[in-house]
Amino acid sequence: MICKGPLTPAQLASSQHNYHIFSLINGLSYMCLGETVLILLAVRLGCPDYIVLTLGAMIYFGFLLLPLGKVVTARAGAAKSQSIFWVARNAAALLVALAAVVSISGMPRTATALLLAGAFFFYGFRAAGVVMSQPLVGNITNEKDRAKVIGVNAGFFYLSCLAALVTISILLKLCDSLAMLTGIVVAGALLGFTASRFINRICETEAIRDSARKPIAGEFRLLFHDKSLLRLLASGFAVNLAVIMLIPISMLALKRGCGVSDTEALLFALAQFGASAGASFLSGRISNTIGPRRTLLYSYLLLLGAGVLWVIAPSGFSPVYLTLPFLIAGATNVGTANSVTHYFLQTVPEEKRVAASMFIAVVNGAGAGIVGMLLAGMLLDRCTGIEADSPLTGYRLYFALSVLLLSAGIWVISRLTPLPPERRKIRKSWNETV
Repeated sequence: MICKGPLTPAQLASSQHNYHIFSLINGLSYMCLGETVLILLAVRLGCPDYIVLTLGAMIYFGFLLLPLGKVVTARAGAAKSQSIFWVARNAAALLVALAAVVSISGMPRTATALLLAGAFFFYGFRAAGVVMSQPLVGNITNEKDRAKVIGVNAGFFYLSCLAALVTISILLKLCDSLAMLTGIVVAGALLGFTASRFINRICETEAIRDSARKPIAGEFRLLFHDKSLLRLLASGFAVNLAVIMLIPISMLALKRGCGVSDTEALLFALAQFGASAGASFLSGRISNTIGPRRTLLYSYLLLLGAGVLWVIAPSGFSPVYLTLPFLIAGATNVGTANSVTHYFLQTVPEEKRVAASMFIAVVNGAGAGIVGMLLAGMLLDRCTGIEADSPLTGYRLYFALSVLLLSAGIWVISRLTPLPPERRKIRKSWNETV
C-alpha cells in the first residue's frame, strides 16, 4: 500500500512484520525450487555438467528481465510489483515440474529446454520483483534498526530453508525418485503463491514509485560519476562472481566427484543453510560493530577459503571434512550479501536508490552471471576432462584456478570507503598507538 507522507511507527512495524512473514514462507518455497533441488533434478534427468552449471548461474542471468520491475513499480509501487512478479515466478517454476513429465515421456531434449526455460523465467521474474527490494527495505527501516532488520529477515528466510530442507531430506529418504522431486517443486510453487500475499501488505511512501517514473538513462549517467557507488559496484561484481564459481560447483563436486546420493547431498546442503541461518542473525550485530566494509572483506576471504578446502580435500569420501566448505559457504554467502545491502543503504541517498539498485543489479546480476557462467564452464570443461585416478581430481584443479582468479576481489573490496563504525575503530586504534 502506498501512503502519502512518511510512514508512522505503527506502519513501519506492520511492514517489517509482513516482510518477515513473507521471507519465512518464501524460504520454504525457495528451498523446494532453488538451485539445490534444480541441480538434483538436472542430475536425475542426466543433464551434462555445462547444463548443471548454467542452472547454477541462472540466478544472476535472470537479471536480464529486471527492467520489467521498474515499469511495474512506476505504476503500482515496489511492494505490489514484487507481489505480481512473485506470482509469475512461481508459475514459471511449474515449467520445471513439467520438464520431469516430458522426460519420462521420452523427450530428453525438450525436457532440458523446459528445465532451462523454467529456471530462467523463475529467476528472471524474481529479479524483476526484487530489483526494488533494497529501496523498499530502506523505506520501511531507519538508520538505527536497518542492519538488525536485514539480518533478522535473512535469518527467518534461512531458518525456513533449513526446515524445508529437513523435510525434503526425509521425503527423499522415504522415496528417492524423480516423481518425488517433481512433487517437491510443485509444493514450492504453491508456497510461493502464498508468500506473495504478505509482500503485498507492506506499506511504503510515494518516493519509490516517483523515483521509478524518472527516465533511467539520465540517472545512469549521473551514477557513472559517483566513485563510491562504482567501487561498491566492483565489489558486488567480485562477490557474485565468487558465489557463482564456488558454491554451485561444490554440490556438483560432491555428487560427481564423491559419488554421494541425493539424500546424502541434501544433508550437506542442510549444513550450508544452517550456517546461513546462524550467520544471518549475527550479521547485523557484526556489521554495526566493525562496519559493512570489513564484514564484506572478511566474508569474502572465508568464501575463498571454502574453495581452498576443496583443493586439499582427501580422495576418499570424508563426511566431516567435506561439511566444512559447505558450512563456510553458507555463512559467507549471507555475510557478503547482507554487507553489500547494508553498505548500499548507508551510502546511497533515497532519491538515487531506485536507479542505483537497477544499475547494480544489471552489472552485478546479468554481468556477473554471464562472465561467471563462461569462466566456470570453460574451467570445468578443461579440468574435469583430464584423466586421473580420482574423479575429484578435476574438481580440485577447478577450485585451485578459481580461487587464484578470484583473489583479485580482495583488493577490489578493500578499496571501499570505511563507514562510521569502522572509522571509529580506526580512529580509536590510531589514538592508542599515538
